[in-house]
Amino acid sequence: MSATLAQAQQIMSSYGLSIFYILGTIGNFLLICIFLQPTHRRNPCSLYLLATAIVNFILIQCVLPLSVYSAYHTDPQNVSMIWCKIRSYLFNSLLMIYRWNKTAACIDRAAMCSRYVRIRAFSHVRIARRIIFIIIFVWVTIPVHLAVYFRIESGHCMPSQTAYAKFFSFYSIAVSGWSPALAMAIFGIIAYRNLKMIRANVHRLDHADRMAIDRGNNLYQQGLTSKRIGQRDQQSVLLLVCEVVLYICTNLLYSINITYSAITADISKSVERIAIEWFIAYISTPFLVIINNCAPFYLYLFVSSRFRQDVKRFLTKCCYTARVVPQPGNLASIAARQQTR
Repeated sequence: MSATLAQAQQIMSSYGLSIFYILGTIGNFLLICIFLQPTHRRNPCSLYLLATAIVNFILIQCVLPLSVYSAYHTDPQNVSMIWCKIRSYLFNSLLMIYRWNKTAACIDRAAMCSRYVRIRAFSHVRIARRIIFIIIFVWVTIPVHLAVYFRIESGHCMPSQTAYAKFFSFYSIAVSGWSPALAMAIFGIIAYRNLKMIRANVHRLDHADRMAIDRGNNLYQQGLTSKRIGQRDQQSVLLLVCEVVLYICTNLLYSINITYSAITADISKSVERIAIEWFIAYISTPFLVIINNCAPFYLYLFVSSRFRQDVKRFLTKCCYTARVVPQPGNLASIAARQQTR
């Protein structure tokens, strides 16, 4: 059984992670280009998504090539102590920056759809920039303990089998595993419910508009303005809700696995059981977890018609060859050449 699982892991690494690498690199590069456009830089949610796309691009370049290489070669993190520490720190730090920027985007959309003015004030570009900086600073600093206490033991890069192992189990369960998913789910649900309330208000305004047109007041224009805001924000809320669902589906096994590993850490296990647990751990991370870093662009394409229009507009702009407008002097020289002929 151990040999079969090892062979399955080799196939998944060489083919599956290679596909993830290609699609993730292309998708995140296009996401960065699109979210750098002026219309998106003025939107706080787009700033959070831009930050996650940049982090995803860096994470994919740092992790996946060596993961593909290790399919049929010795994994460098299990040989080099330096890379064991660097890889453990980078992977955790970048993942946490991605997760909490995504959580901040959910909080921003929940605030944007709120009926309270003070809460809506949270959804602002200036605040988004500060929060992104804070998230980066926090999650560049906190995971430093991984670079200190990770070791190569029993041929694997793992936390040192001391008191730190129990601390790392708690850290993985509480901080890396369940907290981001719960926060995304809570604020995603709040944003979706608030958006439904806005849409209900828009429908009521539409009815009031029809009643007020003959009276010549400005309710009709107010209703149109509310409708435009609802249609624009509906896309971003829908994207985040779909991404939260994807995140929970692909990270659920990881959260369950690290919880199970912490509970059964002191239990004596057979060789086959250890092999099965290592294979499940591989499926949960990096195989399933990395989908979140590779899939957003394609998820947005599938879900959002407005995002498809943005992509089409960007690609058209890139592929369009500007026409050369002849200058007056050039026109005179062209006319002279034609006369000589």
